[in-house]
Amino acid sequence: MKKGVTILITAVLLLSFLNTGAQSQQAEIDSLVIKLRTAGREWNNYAEPLIKIGEPAVPVIIKNAQDTSLSQWNRRVLMVTLNSIHSKLWVEPALEILFNEDETPEIRNRVTAGLYGFDLSHVNKELWELFLTTENQFHKSNIANLLMNADTALAYKAFKELYRTQDGHIQKNALQKLVSIRPHESTNWYLKVMSGEDWMTANLAMDSLINSPHLETEKLFSVYQNPATNEMVQWRIVYVLGQQRNPDNIPFLCDALKNKSWLVHTEAAVSLIRFEKERILKKVETMQNDSSKIVRNNVEWIVSQLKEK
Repeated sequence: MKKGVTILITAVLLLSFLNTGAQSQQAEIDSLVIKLRTAGREWNNYAEPLIKIGEPAVPVIIKNAQDTSLSQWNRRVLMVTLNSIHSKLWVEPALEILFNEDETPEIRNRVTAGLYGFDLSHVNKELWELFLTTENQFHKSNIANLLMNADTALAYKAFKELYRTQDGHIQKNALQKLVSIRPHESTNWYLKVMSGEDWMTANLAMDSLINSPHLETEKLFSVYQNPATNEMVQWRIVYVLGQQRNPDNIPFLCDALKNKSWLVHTEAAVSLIRFEKERILKKVETMQNDSSKIVRNNVEWIVSQLKEK
């Protein structure tokens, strides 16, 4: 009997302790959110504790983020806090804000970070329509990223448009997403980029091709051998195939030694010395009597470098 009473008292005390703890936490949440409602540059001092609390803080923050009487700044910091917690509870309220044409573009775009990674297939058509009607290219890029978790076919169309119409980081991100959606098309996309003038995106394509499991080497050979291909593109192809260190590429690299472009034949020479000398020496030594002095000089340098290994 005494044991049962003891257990009952313990349970009551524990429940009381938990209720007190929950009330204490809720009071802390309410206090921090009230401060966020009027915070200035110090807003992160209140957001960080809320992010640490996590899920229990989400309902109150959502309620305040939806308050249109607040300043744009304070609504934004509330939304940033919710995005950082990344709760499923924030998905539907965030979508309501995103699709609300009465909200400012800045507010609508601010919620996108909180939607990444969640299943948005139920609003795929709405997201596509928003992508088509949004003018700001950074906002369009964010919406295209959301389409990745809503409808990959529409996402592919969105990123294809962004790749075609944009440059810099937006184009670079679009390329990465296009290849992730359809990896079997990666060689075609990367070759197209390497033939363009945007060096940043071309560098991404080169680095990606080196380690790509979907690399179609014959397509690179074909583009290289095309008379219309300029030396910069040829150099990029030689760089990619040289960095791969695939023995099957050695005949191609030896042939590239005969290219008239200094940029190309120098890259081929540097690429060849990365291989084991047993694989290279006999092949390049047959070129020591080539009619071109440039070829002979490159072969001489390759041989000297390999013999020092």
